Amino acid sequence: MHRSTRRNLLKATGVLGLASVADLSSASVPGDAQRSTDDTLRLFSEQAVDGSLEVSTQGNYAYVATGDGLAVVDWHNPTRPKLVGSMTASDPAGGILDAKVDGDLVSLASNGGPGVTLVDVSNPTDPTEIEFVNVGHHIHNNFLADGYAYLTVNESGEAAFSEARTTIVDVHDPTNPHVVGEYRLKDDFPEFAMGGVSPCHDIYVQDDLLYQAFWDAGIVVADVSDPTNPQLVAQFGDAPGADKPGYNLERYLTRPGNAHYVQPSPDGDYVYVGAETFPGEVGVENPDNDDYGGIKIWDVSNPSNPRKLVRIEPPNVDAFRTSHNFDVTSNRLHASWYNGGVTVHDVSDPSNPETIASYHTDDTSFWGADAARGFTVASDIGGGLVFLHSDRGRRDSPGFDGTGRPDSPGMR
Repeated sequence: MHRSTRRNLLKATGVLGLASVADLSSASVPGDAQRSTDDTLRLFSEQAVDGSLEVSTQGNYAYVATGDGLAVVDWHNPTRPKLVGSMTASDPAGGILDAKVDGDLVSLASNGGPGVTLVDVSNPTDPTEIEFVNVGHHIHNNFLADGYAYLTVNESGEAAFSEARTTIVDVHDPTNPHVVGEYRLKDDFPEFAMGGVSPCHDIYVQDDLLYQAFWDAGIVVADVSDPTNPQLVAQFGDAPGADKPGYNLERYLTRPGNAHYVQPSPDGDYVYVGAETFPGEVGVENPDNDDYGGIKIWDVSNPSNPRKLVRIEPPNVDAFRTSHNFDVTSNRLHASWYNGGVTVHDVSDPSNPETIASYHTDDTSFWGADAARGFTVASDIGGGLVFLHSDRGRRDSPGFDGTGRPDSPGMR
């Protein structure tokens, strides 16, 4: 697969209630194509991590997917983060884009292999592989919660992605993991499953609810209080025509739709949905913010009647700037936008989000942003981690070299 370049090529990692869509109000994001005084997030510290992709923080450690395994960064002292542990996952793992942590366990999703690798991080300086969970298909993303691993599976059958599902694995005993349940899109929404543009891209679990980003089919929420028998709770945000059969590349890579990442607010009353688009890959010249994916905020306090509140637009910079992974707290949204940088938004009033800080340079491209300990921890693709702060640090690029963004969603 061909990729856009920055300084080097991204190493092959395989990267690559019911409601419908209506018009949204928008919240704009400031910024420009170069570093400027408008960029109020500052580079507090940094740590090079070869092959860095998704980052998940827990306590004083950051766990980073590296394509072939895991890296662990100790940032007890945020002025001097340091790489303290790493491991390479054994076959048949490969193309590891995603790392999630829960307690002493990390799960690594293999976009180029048929499952996930479970890793013991009870000693973060010595991450140790426990087991590979083979589910027979590539896993683009995953989630760990309460002794279960949730895996995105995007198998094709009668149509592209027609067997899209979340597979649930019991990992209470990580030496003996076993599949206990699944949620398949086609069981409740067969027309979406046959539409060819509704893979399960990413997932989030909170308070026994499984939030699933099914691309053009939107968000599907399931009750997993009994993980062996997930039950539909709500669906919202599908794109017009998502139920029409026939895979089409332009429809797949461009708006509307493209539900890529999902996370609820801590109280569960709101759901944030990021869209990922690749307009330039299908011939859109000089794409603008209407072409790139933003982040929608939904009011789901009444699950039977989800309501769209607003769309946060991509940063207004002259760069590839679609939404990628983000993190939500009770009053802040920390978001990554590939070459568009990193932004922080005040979402105390989710109906009226305000951009309060941003970080952008012309030589970084961000996979994810995590809120932790008063910082925004962001992963510059292929290069490493930056620890960003609102008023401490320097206005500068990190000292390490990153690689480049993907040119497609990369789901298999």
